[in-house]
Amino acid sequence: MNKRLLILLLIATATWTSCNSSSTKSSSDSLNNTGDTSKAVADAKQKAIDAQMAKGNRSDSEEETPSQSDEKNRILKSYDDVKTIDTMLVNGNDSLNFHLKYYCLKNTNLLVPKSYDIDKSAPKDFLTHEFASDVLLVNKRDTVLKKQFRASDFAPYFKDEFGGNLKKYGTILMPNLSRRNKDKSQIVLVYSLAIPTTDIGKGVFLIISKNGDYKVVENYNGQ
Repeated sequence: MNKRLLILLLIATATWTSCNSSSTKSSSDSLNNTGDTSKAVADAKQKAIDAQMAKGNRSDSEEETPSQSDEKNRILKSYDDVKTIDTMLVNGNDSLNFHLKYYCLKNTNLLVPKSYDIDKSAPKDFLTHEFASDVLLVNKRDTVLKKQFRASDFAPYFKDEFGGNLKKYGTILMPNLSRRNKDKSQIVLVYSLAIPTTDIGKGVFLIISKNGDYKVVENYNGQ
């Protein structure tokens, strides 16, 4: 009787030990698999970032805003640059040929006060030039609009929320054709006015009809 009981105890002990060992191994394997998965995800994310940077792109978290010094140098180097827009819209019997030239007015001076210099230890005025855009619109063979647009041309049409300083020290940036415009009988341009080397600015829309009439608005919804 004692011998049979001893045998049963030995069998039960062996069975419990085997199950416990399998459970421990399974838990260990599970933890290892979880660690391997996390590492794989991290590696894939890093590879994606590396691929972006190899193409010259930076992830959103690594985008850098140009310093004021960098922006000054960019402006100084842009005085000889000429940028253009050329496009044609066909609407029924109307054929609108549009040309824009954006350039620096080297014969005009624009002084940005030293109060806008972020270097408060030794602030300096920034002497630069104003920029302009020449607009030419031809409907069929008729020139319906030929005009130079500068910051002063937009000043009467918007509210200066910067104490009048945007109208006083601002200039125009390179305009773009509005993607909201679905009407082929008109040209819609997006103009940005800004005080050079600062983040002070405002956007307006220049709407030009097929007859050469134009208007400036602060808001445009595509209608």
